[in-house]
Amino acid sequence: MITTEDVVRATGGILLNGDMRISFSGVSHDSRGIKPGELFVALKGPRFDGHDFVLAAIEAGARGALVEYWPENVNIFELHRAVSIVKVPDTYRALQELGAYWRRKLTAQVVGITGSSGKTTTKEFLFNLLKEKGASASPGNWNNLIGVPLSILNTPEKAGFLILELATNRAGEIPALTRISDPEVAVLLEVRPAHLEGFSGFYDYLAEKLALFSHSRGSLVYPFDQEEIREWVAQNIPSSRPRVSFGLGEGADFQAQEIEISPSGTSFLLKAFGESYQLQIPLLGKHFVLDLLAALAAASLLLEDWQELLEKTKELKTLPRRLELKEASGFTVIDDTYNANPWSFKAGVEVVAALKEKFSRALAVVGSMKELGEETAFWHQKAGEHLSSVFDLILVVGEEARELARSAGSKARFFEDKSSLLEALRAQVKEGDLVYFKASRAVGLDEVVDQLLGLNGG
Repeated sequence: MITTEDVVRATGGILLNGDMRISFSGVSHDSRGIKPGELFVALKGPRFDGHDFVLAAIEAGARGALVEYWPENVNIFELHRAVSIVKVPDTYRALQELGAYWRRKLTAQVVGITGSSGKTTTKEFLFNLLKEKGASASPGNWNNLIGVPLSILNTPEKAGFLILELATNRAGEIPALTRISDPEVAVLLEVRPAHLEGFSGFYDYLAEKLALFSHSRGSLVYPFDQEEIREWVAQNIPSSRPRVSFGLGEGADFQAQEIEISPSGTSFLLKAFGESYQLQIPLLGKHFVLDLLAALAAASLLLEDWQELLEKTKELKTLPRRLELKEASGFTVIDDTYNANPWSFKAGVEVVAALKEKFSRALAVVGSMKELGEETAFWHQKAGEHLSSVFDLILVVGEEARELARSAGSKARFFEDKSSLLEALRAQVKEGDLVYFKASRAVGLDEVVDQLLGLNGG
């Protein structure tokens, strides 16, 4: 258990109330979900100040708080001595320092995963493969400089493995997250254009992702098929440092061959270290195969008997709205609305191309891809060209996606809002159709899916 003494040692903070022996069952920055016995971290943001909620957190059962100043609505003279208050210059920075400190206390082997797409899926795959062996994983998308320290601080002390997702939208975040998490196994998935707004261009973004390798000390897992990464590893990582590659190309340590996609899932032949294994996963797409290869490659660095995990692959699942097949009355929906970037767009279209012949028509309902910076128009144009080669009709919404509609040509129809798009879609969809939904999360196409399927009364 984390104690007040741990907090003071890690952050250099000053104890204003309580005593060093008080311990905490966990750490939270959300007063609305605080659990009795936890430490509340009062973070400040552009639209909120956690110090306004210190009293609410204490009243909800928090045994301590990490603060930058003493909140006016809390009377220190009335505060129970069993509640620790630690003052620091910057709670955001202190949370990271506390996370790094507690990481050194954990006996779990840590896996850090980054890349443009597939981070969460790979994390979930590896967690599900290892959960019977005492694995823990960061919840949801706790993948930034707040979520990663919180994930570490809330990891059970007896966990055998801790699997963390590391994300970035500006330079310097991956080095910081790598310092905090200090992974024994660093996993880099393919790096493709995504979240580029905080970078000068793709190669600046690639360098940020490669920092996972240059700032970590452990073993590496890398995508063999991406030449830039393969060459960087060969040129910059000492040969004595363990590494395992994954991909589709000949030469990958974990290689997938003979990939076949059907409505029931994706089958493939796995070749690894001179052995072959026939596998099937209940998920749609080549990119899920690559995510599984990455997870298995990481497992091979953690376990001698990693082959025992292969039986579990047929039960793997991903989070909702990631190429999720949903049957409707007479037609079929592929809900891929969780998020979007050029690479995941391409992966989804490839899935539809593989399934298209089993349906009378293929319809696309698509929207904007966010955070592409100066390359926004270019990547929407490319997406439109790709969509038009596969789909019979393309319904488009979102200001950035106007270029997508233009490049898709006569097959595309652009709508100013989701309500008019939904009205047109309801008039268009017919029995035997396959309807594919894809956009960045901010567009909210998940709402259109649910309304079309009648899941929310729409």
